[in-house]
Amino acid sequence: MKVSELYEPFIERDLAAIPAACRAFRAEHSSDDLFLAVARFAVLAFAPSQHAKHALLCCLAAHDLRDDLGDRFDDALIECAIYTAASRQPWSEPPFLDLPPIDDEQRGDVDEFLAAIETGDRLRGERWLAKRFRDDDFARDLFNVAASDFEDLGHKLIITNAAWRLANILGEKGRYAALRVGVWECVAYKGPRYEEEGVALDVETLLARLVDDTVCEEGSMVSAHAVFLLDAALETGDEQVIRRVRDYLTNITNELHPQCDLGAASDEIPIYRFARDCGASFKARAVAKRRKLDRRFVAAADWNREHGTSLEDFSFA
Repeated sequence: MKVSELYEPFIERDLAAIPAACRAFRAEHSSDDLFLAVARFAVLAFAPSQHAKHALLCCLAAHDLRDDLGDRFDDALIECAIYTAASRQPWSEPPFLDLPPIDDEQRGDVDEFLAAIETGDRLRGERWLAKRFRDDDFARDLFNVAASDFEDLGHKLIITNAAWRLANILGEKGRYAALRVGVWECVAYKGPRYEEEGVALDVETLLARLVDDTVCEEGSMVSAHAVFLLDAALETGDEQVIRRVRDYLTNITNELHPQCDLGAASDEIPIYRFARDCGASFKARAVAKRRKLDRRFVAAADWNREHGTSLEDFSFA
């Protein structure tokens, strides 16, 4: 089966046909091939809507959890495919991998990217990306702009970091398309620039506080995303970005907490319709593994998945 054939039910949003299509593809290809196909579709189908961006984040989480999933890795990829197809916005034009044409006058400075964000000009952002994405200092500028404001729970930095990681996983052919995801997220909305107050807690203390918040708020989306934001900042490896995020999160979290307990987290990674909680319970496993978090964080995410309001019927456009 060709990748184009695998994509047919994805494009048609024939969710019932996706599991069989994935298994048929898998019969002729490796699990790595299936991951690459699903992740590339998530990149090409990306739109800065809540479900679409969380579908992409679930693909990355599946990659991070592959060894832990074992024989269930393909099942997780099938759910990623279903989530991506269900959340895909109608395309007004075919997805493309090619760079937009730029001339010698095209600006590549940070102010040009910030101007694209200020005006919400996606095409201007894409041209900036085409000019800069091969430069050695590109990542520094990209991440620092993404961390300039923390509107929508810090998704600019979360998605931009995910785009950077996926660009390195998917290979050179799709590198521009993957990085474009971060640019699209950044220009889709804007918030006030965050001004640091010099109160940033150290990473270990802050993570412990964020986990306490998440447990006491029963795994709410807002509290869990504070952990996801700090994880994304740490993944960039950029000290300026990490400091800004630590300062911001120190300001919005509580210093003292009651003792909250939601029970123990299951050792088995849940595979479910990720739209229910925007994949939070699934993604929490990847972050907890990477940061060696207290298992109470995973238990809180599980509690929210099992008892919180299902988000499957919310369009989040």
